[in-house]
Amino acid sequence: MIETLVGIDEQLMHFINVSLANRLFDVVMPIVTSEYFVRSVLGGAVVVMVWKGGKYGLITGLLAILTVLLSDQMSSQMIKPWVGRLRPCHELEWVNVLVNCSSGKSFPSSHAVNSFAQAVLWSSRYPKLGYFAYPLASLIAISRVFVGVHYPLDIVAGAIVGSICAGITILIYRFGLSRIGILNAPHPIKTP
Repeated sequence: MIETLVGIDEQLMHFINVSLANRLFDVVMPIVTSEYFVRSVLGGAVVVMVWKGGKYGLITGLLAILTVLLSDQMSSQMIKPWVGRLRPCHELEWVNVLVNCSSGKSFPSSHAVNSFAQAVLWSSRYPKLGYFAYPLASLIAISRVFVGVHYPLDIVAGAIVGSICAGITILIYRFGLSRIGILNAPHPIKTP
């Protein structure tokens, strides 16, 4: 079973990383996957929420920070060392590597974990933001396969782990902090 799953993962890796490779993706995907881009876009969105959202936006910003702390630690400090999967750029000789292939582990993709954690959190607080957040998280996640540093299964697992981490943060807020009056603020947009 595991061998079959690994085989499918490698076939998908080849399809995305090699068969779909083109000049445009070779330029765009390294930009999308860069730490500067990811931090600027995700961090910029949080700054705008805090700046424009009043107390509700400030709470959302604080929850975003809590979520990324949880999601990044879960991915980088717990799951990656436990699973220990090598990156495709270290295992497969045919991989089209477009960025530096770090020595870190591959499963799950922390880019996917963190971007999907933010997408779930943001869309729970501002539902219309989901139309922007989920495509952005998907683009950031798939860029990791295009640049050759993660397998497709790494990003799928990352999306799941990130969503769970955001769910934990949301539950802590809804059933803990907001109920005891800490960080409590009504949504600024009234619903009928």
